[in-house]
Amino acid sequence: MKFSFARGALALIAALSLASCGGGKATFPINVNVSNVLYPGLILSTGGQEVAVAPPADPTKSVDVVFPQELEYGQTYDVVPKGQAVNSDGSINYGANPKHQTCSVSTIYPYNLPTSGTAGQLAKIQMYYVCAINAYPLTGKIVGLTGKGLVLANGSTASAVSVTPATDTAGAATGADIALTMGSVAYGTTYGVTVLTQPEKQTCTVAGGANGKGAGTMDDAAEAAKGVNDLLVTCVNNPS
Repeated sequence: MKFSFARGALALIAALSLASCGGGKATFPINVNVSNVLYPGLILSTGGQEVAVAPPADPTKSVDVVFPQELEYGQTYDVVPKGQAVNSDGSINYGANPKHQTCSVSTIYPYNLPTSGTAGQLAKIQMYYVCAINAYPLTGKIVGLTGKGLVLANGSTASAVSVTPATDTAGAATGADIALTMGSVAYGTTYGVTVLTQPEKQTCTVAGGANGKGAGTMDDAAEAAKGVNDLLVTCVNNPS
């Protein structure tokens, strides 16, 4: 009898303890570490919660944030920039990212922890985001090219592009317009498209860009246009 009474008393104490703890469910904070965030604007969200990530005073440091409400055991989470969604055409709306940057989950082990899951699935909810400066292409067209050997370069990246003239079915050069696509340039970086090698028996010049001569900076206007798209390379025949 004494043993039964003692066991019942212990059970009652345990029940009271659980009740005082709100049912005894474990709770889990949502921790996020964000690196290379250089500009304001990043807002992370999950399940109606939001947390803003401000750039640190020291840009070489990462930022640690915690969502305001902890999750109970069994609740799910899916942390993404606020408003991120897949558009009907399959493209991604990256949501409330920092200005001039896009942030995504780290792919570097051991920091490639999932950004979605269930509370209690892991001992701690921790994830790592990395932000990168947006980069946009240099595009335009080449007109009048008939000679072989044209090589263009962008001085900011030292990337070279060889261009072959358009030809007809017999293989003869027609001088028809050719679409030009140079490598991408990051926001805030200067570019300068030049003729590295002139084509045979022709001279080509570069126009367009911020300064009208194929050079400039990938700035807010270029970013809004998703790149610099007015490059014009004009090729003319050399005097005989």
